[in-house]
Amino acid sequence: MLITGGLGFIGSNLARQLVALGARVLIVDSLIPDYGGNLFNISGIEDRVRVNIADIRQQSTMNYLVRGHDVIFNLAGQVSHIDSMQDPYIDLDINCRSQLCAARSVPSQQRLRQRWCSPARGRSTGAPTRFQSPKHHLVRPTDVNGINKAAGEYYHLVYNNVFGIRACSLRLTNVYGLGSSSKHNRQGFIGWFITACAREP
Repeated sequence: MLITGGLGFIGSNLARQLVALGARVLIVDSLIPDYGGNLFNISGIEDRVRVNIADIRQQSTMNYLVRGHDVIFNLAGQVSHIDSMQDPYIDLDINCRSQLCAARSVPSQQRLRQRWCSPARGRSTGAPTRFQSPKHHLVRPTDVNGINKAAGEYYHLVYNNVFGIRACSLRLTNVYGLGSSSKHNRQGFIGWFITACAREP
C-alpha cells in the first residue's frame, strides 16, 4: 500500500495501523517545512515501512511509485486556509494540479482513497433532515483552500467514473490526537487551541 503525505499526522497514524495489520507500506512525502510531515511521526515503525521523499507534483515520479500497490491513500496536501488566501497559487499547485497528477498516475485496476476536509463543502444552508443528508448540500467553499480541495476531489471522482479507477473521497473534519502539530494554527486549530489554553496562568 502507498500513502502520500504519509509522514503527516493522519498519514503516519494510518501507516501504523496498516503495519499492525501486516501490510507492506510505502510512504511518500515531500517534507515541505511547516506542512506537517516529520520522520519522527513514524518512530518505532521506521524499520517496517519504506519512505520515499518525493513530491506528488512530479508526474514521472508518481508514475513510477504507484506501481505494484493495490491501494493508494492520497493524503498529501496543503491544509492551511490562511496560507491559501495569502498564496493561492501554491495552494492551487499542491491541492488541485497535483491531485490531477496523482489521479492520472493510478492504473485502473488499483484503488485510490483520497481525503479532504469539510471546508471543501463550505457552510451549510440548513440543518440536515431525515430525508436530506449533508451529501446533498451544495458545495460552497469559503476560501481558496476549499475551492482547490473540492476541485481535487472531483478529479479523483471523474477518473473513477471515466477511466475505472476505483476511487472514493473521505471528508475528515478537525482531526486531532497524539502526534498532531500544536506549534502553530496552520495544521488545525484543536491542538493549537489546547496548547494556548495550557499556557494560560
